[in-house]
Amino acid sequence: MREEKGISLIKFLIIMVIIFCIIVISMISIKNSFQKSKANIYIAEMQLIQENVNIIRNKYKLWEDYNPNETGNFNLYLQSLGFLNANSSNNLYKEKFNKIIEELNSSVVKNWDASTDTILTNYFYFEPEKLEEFFGIKNSNLYVIINFYSGNVISKDGIEEDNKIIYRQYDSKLGEELIISSIYNSEEVPKIEITENYGLSQKIKISLKNYKTRILKAYYYTNNEETKKLCNTLKNYSYVEDENSIYFNIDTSGKYTFIIEDTNFVQYPKVELEVNLCNSPILLENMMGIYWDENGVEKQITSEYDGNWYNYSKEKLYMANAKTEDGNYWVWLPRYLYKETTEGIDIQFVNGVSQIPTNNMVLTGYKVKEAFSNDSEFEGIWVAKYQTNVEEEKVNIKPGKTLYFTETKKAIDIYESFIDKVLKKYTSIMSEAERNSILDFSEFMGIEITNDLVHYAGGAPNEEGFKENIQYSSTNNISGIYDLITSENEITIDSKPNEEGRFRGVIKIQK
Repeated sequence: MREEKGISLIKFLIIMVIIFCIIVISMISIKNSFQKSKANIYIAEMQLIQENVNIIRNKYKLWEDYNPNETGNFNLYLQSLGFLNANSSNNLYKEKFNKIIEELNSSVVKNWDASTDTILTNYFYFEPEKLEEFFGIKNSNLYVIINFYSGNVISKDGIEEDNKIIYRQYDSKLGEELIISSIYNSEEVPKIEITENYGLSQKIKISLKNYKTRILKAYYYTNNEETKKLCNTLKNYSYVEDENSIYFNIDTSGKYTFIIEDTNFVQYPKVELEVNLCNSPILLENMMGIYWDENGVEKQITSEYDGNWYNYSKEKLYMANAKTEDGNYWVWLPRYLYKETTEGIDIQFVNGVSQIPTNNMVLTGYKVKEAFSNDSEFEGIWVAKYQTNVEEEKVNIKPGKTLYFTETKKAIDIYESFIDKVLKKYTSIMSEAERNSILDFSEFMGIEITNDLVHYAGGAPNEEGFKENIQYSSTNNISGIYDLITSENEITIDSKPNEEGRFRGVIKIQK
């Protein structure tokens, strides 16, 4: 009997331990469920508030008798609805909200707009009673402030998750970045263009076709940093009302993303622009800058800053072309630094004859290409657009001409005579380093030049053929240098004196 009692006691203790564990697990589960339920309620209420905010922002577009060209109308509109400014003395939790804003402002928070979200006066204050009155949200215990400009909603208490207090409304789940789904026009994409090209800076124009409203704000960020900044901080920023356009200058290379917002607080699809600055082409006294329009018609530039003339970015590579008085064609290759990597050639354009890249980054292992540095320092070189054809001992750099072989020594003599009569600058037939600099440039841009296999300048027996044969160009477009990859030898100044082949010239530019 005693043994049975002992066994019963052990069983009892085991059962009690099991019951205790079940109770602990249940309490933890209940606590987690309660916290999850609280989080879900919080998210649901904040989402409901956000939806009402978006409705109000969109209704603003239909507000009668508003003038989008006058500032402050949006604020007047909100006041007309009876909303109370959060900076008011009636806001019982103003000090608490100010601390929350300070916390958010000191942290790295995406979509936190320092120009509007850091100012309490840009918010409106809602107690639970007001949430029911204005938004129909019943039985809420939230005290919130709302920035109708940016769409942000902040609660006084927030909730605690992973030992972190969450104050802001996020898109759907706590911790995900806010997606502003308010007033958005996906139909019109702002137009962006380079209106003036100064080489080491570019004048940019962004415009909207919609003339019923005007551009209120423009933001930008680069591929090096995600934090967006106002475009009015860029050099020479201006708004032209008649064009509904903004202008500004960019003087640092990089990939830029722009976001436009108008006076109705409508945001438009982002537009991107790659800026790759370089030394400006230097026209000689008898040179004129030229380009070809979208129809292939040759045009003379209106000024040396004409935005149509050139663009040395990877995204829209278009090299500067020029024509001398004798009708010969030349292409500008600006000075650059290079580095050979396992992935190929990397190139960085520089400022003047310095070794400072135009993106202001500190570079290691880069050096100046030999083509730009010999006995003197050169800002760039003008390269003959086509292989040279000689007619009556005259240099002829034109498309559609038959190309003949010439000895190296004779080619040099021809260019020496050409210097005296025409260019009066340091001009010669191309060296190996100069030829390689063009090929390196094309490789860096990811361009593969096709072998032309023909004996005509520009790859065709007529003057217009080069426009179609862009595969023979160093840029794969009409602006490049042609006939670089041929089936037969192209002699350079480094070739043997009696070596025969086709050749081309260069003009080295030094300020």
